[in-house]
Amino acid sequence: MKPTWVVCIKQVPREPVFKRAGDSFQIDRDRTEGIMNPYDRQAIEFAVDLKAREGGAVVVLSMGPHQAEEALREALAFGVDQAVLLSDPAFAGADTLATAYTLAAGIRKLGDFSLILCGARTLDSDTAQVGPQIAEILDLPMAAHVDKASCKGPSLRVERRLDGDRERLLLPLPALITVAGQMQTERPLALGSVEEAFGEPQVVRWGRQDLEVDPGRIGWEGSATVADEYAIWKHARSGEIIQTKPAEAANRILDILVKHNLVGG
Repeated sequence: MKPTWVVCIKQVPREPVFKRAGDSFQIDRDRTEGIMNPYDRQAIEFAVDLKAREGGAVVVLSMGPHQAEEALREALAFGVDQAVLLSDPAFAGADTLATAYTLAAGIRKLGDFSLILCGARTLDSDTAQVGPQIAEILDLPMAAHVDKASCKGPSLRVERRLDGDRERLLLPLPALITVAGQMQTERPLALGSVEEAFGEPQVVRWGRQDLEVDPGRIGWEGSATVADEYAIWKHARSGEIIQTKPAEAANRILDILVKHNLVGG
């Protein structure tokens, strides 16, 4: 059987605008420009590379409003074979847990797969939780922040860098990996592939009625967390210009580093 590489992607806001919804906050999609999460682009690149080396097909899956179809069509332009959008008002307001549960239901509906790939994190929430949560729900072996991988029979050999050390793992397939942001160099897009992706290919749409889901585990109802408040994070930087002889400057820099506990005294 040919392998199927499933990539979970997300359309994220370029600059998020929030609105109040009941006792919580959510992104105002009508006032926010959406882009494909850059870390998911890396996962797509890696899946397309696996397809080139191992064969099979690449399927991208996303949960979101109808605008998220743009990100899926962009994925088709990168050489993806099939795109599926999970979209339903019942999915709105989902936190990472409800999102992972819904994506897992979509993956089950796709059928057999060899590997699920996710970006290491997203630009908007930056939690890095959805990939591991999908793996837990589907009871899959998982490795996070992978930057190299190759098939070895019924297993996947992966490498990742953690705290300066390089770790090598062997995962039985099927499995899930999250992809480190620096893993791939993005390939250029041909104009023809973009025109084709935004033309004939149909993005498959599944709603709540198409999936086997518990209504209490999706959307607002299934979310274990809510956004109580939000604020635009601002921080200022301070600096010091040292104009003196090299030896004196080096001592001054060392004193500053010691003061801020950046080096031992």
